[in-house]
Amino acid sequence: MTPDRHCVQVDGLTGRRYDTDQRGRLDMAPRDAKALLADGGFLPSLAGVTARSTGYRCGACGFGALFTTCGRCGGTCSKET
Repeated sequence: MTPDRHCVQVDGLTGRRYDTDQRGRLDMAPRDAKALLADGGFLPSLAGVTARSTGYRCGACGFGALFTTCGRCGGTCSKET
């Protein structure tokens, strides 16, 4: 997947241009995919959404997280109810 959901095209190292589908996914050659991952892209999760009862909520910015330290601002997160 692209690093930014507004990204609609990516040029790979091989010179090929890739278009995203409606969910922001790319079907790329392995070499181009490896370069995109190194530049901030990520693999899509196949796990689906996480239940609210298993997550945490940052008290500073309101970001939902799976850890007690916020990934957005570094604040402390508490268990959601």
